[in-house]
Amino acid sequence: MSTDSSSASPATPTWGRYGDLRPTQIDAIRDRAPIAFVPWGALEWHCLHAPIGLDSTKAEGICMAIAAETGGVVLPAIPLGVNTIKPYKGFAHSVDTSADLAARVAEEICIQLADEKFRVVILFTGHYPPEQLDALEEGARRAREVAKNTRFLVWADNQFLGGQYVGDHAGATETSFQMFFDPDSIDLDALPDRPLTLDGDGVMGDDPREASVERGERQLKVVLENTVSKVNALLAEIG
Repeated sequence: MSTDSSSASPATPTWGRYGDLRPTQIDAIRDRAPIAFVPWGALEWHCLHAPIGLDSTKAEGICMAIAAETGGVVLPAIPLGVNTIKPYKGFAHSVDTSADLAARVAEEICIQLADEKFRVVILFTGHYPPEQLDALEEGARRAREVAKNTRFLVWADNQFLGGQYVGDHAGATETSFQMFFDPDSIDLDALPDRPLTLDGDGVMGDDPREASVERGERQLKVVLENTVSKVNALLAEIG
């Protein structure tokens, strides 16, 4: 499984990073698979071992892997997190965004992509408290009222992990994704030599010391098994 868009011919790619593509390349991708993935993340504390942009890295990496299978374009990750761990548990190194702002950005991005003739837009979030999902759903709802010929969906990675893995915060699942997508960004040695807690460390879920690159790859495979067929079905519906 390759997530490198350069594996296709540079002149006729089947998918790619939106910001890295020339206009004719975007046209060629859209004509074949008129779908745009919008990774959505956050800037927030993920304990001492992981970067604050983990949710964005995770969402973008997953979107790229899906697009490599289905076609489409992947926009840059948008790091606007609603209800981050900062107001929830008081951790610093977090930038919390209002639901109104996130909804408005989601709405405008969706409408703009519909104007560019994309028929499916998926807001794919790696940060998934209910307030985040509600804000993105509100943005998508407003976009549906304006661009009636485009399908707008809000997905979160934890929805596609099946029964084998569980979404968490800075735990083994998220850490494994980060290790797979950007292994040099994780430092498990930075963790304190004691059990980790939500209140003291900002860790929810299995101990991140159980994470590995191999687990991250397995998790991604599960997500792809649960998303690629759905994306292909959406593309088939719109013709």
